[in-house]
Amino acid sequence: MTRPISPDRIAKAHELIDPVFLGTPVVESAALDRALGCHLVVKDESANPIGSFKGRGADHFAAIYGLKGNEIVCASAGNFGQGLAWGARRQGGKVTVFAATGASPVKIARMRELGANVILEGADFDGANAAAKSYGNKHAIPYIEDAAHPEVAEGAGTIARELTEAGLKLDAMIVPVGGGALINGIAVWLKHASPGTRVIGVCAQGAPAYALSYAAGHVIETPTCETIADGIAVRTPVAASLETMRRVVDEVVVVSDMEILDGMRMLHRTAGLVVEGTVGAAIAALVRQKGKWRGKTVAIPLCGNNLTDEQRRTWLGIGPA
Repeated sequence: MTRPISPDRIAKAHELIDPVFLGTPVVESAALDRALGCHLVVKDESANPIGSFKGRGADHFAAIYGLKGNEIVCASAGNFGQGLAWGARRQGGKVTVFAATGASPVKIARMRELGANVILEGADFDGANAAAKSYGNKHAIPYIEDAAHPEVAEGAGTIARELTEAGLKLDAMIVPVGGGALINGIAVWLKHASPGTRVIGVCAQGAPAYALSYAAGHVIETPTCETIADGIAVRTPVAASLETMRRVVDEVVVVSDMEILDGMRMLHRTAGLVVEGTVGAAIAALVRQKGKWRGKTVAIPLCGNNLTDEQRRTWLGIGPA
């Protein structure tokens, strides 16, 4: 990360991000509140053309770097790749996205529909990431690592800015931890505009690298990574991202895939929301800390809903989108 994430730049990011990603709905549900014992504020970041929060940061990055006529390369589980493909197309540039061989076919298809050159390589995200770096070096194409660029985090931070600008008084915000851009952007803004709000990160039990690294104070890689929440399936934390997390994030908790699945089902059953595993993880963390937030106001970002038909049927018992 070349410089710290800046609250001032988060405030100005709204001027650069494509408006289709801004002003997303706030969902509140009495049924969810009863189930969780708190007042839950859901910022629905799936209500945009790519179905996830990644459009904010990726489009902000593309706008600042002016990709017209240029090519970049990145790795993605699917949502960041969609965001960069959108931003590159809008700016007149090109993007090559490396994704794991087992990546979501829905996300792969959507990246290609947006004009990305998608190459499948590696058994997981970290394998795809290594391939993307190698490709960039070989072809002299700039390699873009989601969590390593403050512009991406600053775009994501506009989610929290919209919440505070709406006058919401939040006791806590629970955020899934993938590469760290989402939670770091949100946390930097909240420490600036609402310092009393606690920011809690959540990792999957099968992908605990960031939680372990946060606790240890240095990067810890894990040999394997297996979780239904592909957006937070990371084996190797980004050092600069971890450093920021340790400065602005109050706590990181770990939840199991069963808890994640229960969280996804709760959101669908009580509020009719169809979400990815990353969002289920945030609900799972809230359930695990239920007593702590009783009677309080807690926010989560609904950061993606790109599920395959099989996932919708198997996990949620519903038909195709």
